[in-house]
Amino acid sequence: MTRMASPPASKIYLRTPAEPGKKAAQKTYIIYFLTGNPGLVEYYRTFLTHLYGLLSHDTASNRDVEFQVYSRSLSGFEVDAKDIKTYKYRKDPPYGLQDQIRHAEDDVTELAESVKDATGSDVRVILVGHSVGAYVSLEIIRRLRAHGLAGEDFETRIAGVVGLFPTVVDIARSESGIKAAPFLKNGNFALLVSIVAGFLTMLLPLALLTKLVAAITGFPGDASHTTAAFLKSPFGVQQALHMARDEMFQIDTDIWDEDVWGAAASEPKSKHPHPRPILRFLFAQKDHWVADETRDALIRTRGRYSRGDVVEVDGVGENWKPVMDIDEREGWPHGFCIAHGVPVAERVAGYVRGIVARDAERKYK
Repeated sequence: MTRMASPPASKIYLRTPAEPGKKAAQKTYIIYFLTGNPGLVEYYRTFLTHLYGLLSHDTASNRDVEFQVYSRSLSGFEVDAKDIKTYKYRKDPPYGLQDQIRHAEDDVTELAESVKDATGSDVRVILVGHSVGAYVSLEIIRRLRAHGLAGEDFETRIAGVVGLFPTVVDIARSESGIKAAPFLKNGNFALLVSIVAGFLTMLLPLALLTKLVAAITGFPGDASHTTAAFLKSPFGVQQALHMARDEMFQIDTDIWDEDVWGAAASEPKSKHPHPRPILRFLFAQKDHWVADETRDALIRTRGRYSRGDVVEVDGVGENWKPVMDIDEREGWPHGFCIAHGVPVAERVAGYVRGIVARDAERKYK
C-alpha cells in the first residue's frame, strides 16, 4: 500500500531499533519537530526523513551519539478522531495556542523521560519549530526553565532550538496577517467556515478531492492527499482557524527575557541548573507571514547575522547572541515543506551539527 493510499499519520518517529547485545549510545539527541499551522505532520515527511538520514549518516561510525527524529500533528489536527487525546487534554477540540504549548511541553518531557528509561543514555532535546512552531519552542524553553527555577525541573535537557521561518512577534503586521485579521476577529468565523467546508467535502471521495486540491493549488501528490484529508478531518478546518485567531492576538510583542534569548551567554548568569539552549533561526528573504521590518528588528535587537561558517572568537563581538540567517539565495517559501523539504533539511542538519558540537563542551547538572 502506498503512502497516498493510507490516511496521513498523526506521528512520525524515526530512530534506529535497539539491537540485542549491542551497547546503547552514551548520548541521544531527540530532534523534536513542531509543525506550523495547519499542524499535520504528514506535510513534513520528506523533510523529517531526509533530516534523519543526514544525521544518522553522521553517526554511522560513532555509536557514542545517536539521533532520533520525532514529530506529531498538533492537537486537533488528527485525521482520525480516535487519535485525539481528549481523555488526556480533558476537553474536545478546537484547541487554542496556549493549549498547544501545554500539550507540546508535556509531550517533550514524557518522550525524553521514556527514551532515557529505555536506553539509559544521556538524553538531550533539540526543538525545531516551523512558523508558529518556533513560537511554541521558545515558550517550551521559558516554561521548562521556570519549572527548574521553582525546583520542579523534570530533567528535560533542551540543548537547542532551530526556528524555521519563525512567526514569533507581530504576526498581525505581516502581509497575510493584515488580510486575515479582519475575518479572524469574528469569534464565529472558524465554526462557520468549518461547517461550509464539511458540507462541500462530505460527498467527495478522498481520491477525487485530492485531484481537485492538486488542480487548484498545484501541490504535489503527497501534499494534495494530506490537504484533502485535512479538509475531511473531524476538526481540522475549525482547529486551524481557531488557532490562527489566537496567533493574531497573542503573537505580538517579544515576551522572553535573557534566560531564553541569552543562548550560551555566561552573563547574565542563570540560576537554572541547565545551560541556556543554543538558538538558530532561518528567515525567508520574502515571507508573507513575517514582515521585513519585523524580521530585521528582531535580528537587530536579539540576534546576529551569520557569516557563513566563520565562528567568532570568544570575547569578540556579541558571539553569545543567537545566529539568525536570511535565505537570500535559495528563495525558500514560508511553506517550505510542500516542495523544498530536502534542501531545508540539509540546512537544518548543519544547524543541528553546530548545536551538538557546542553542546558537547557544556555541563548539565
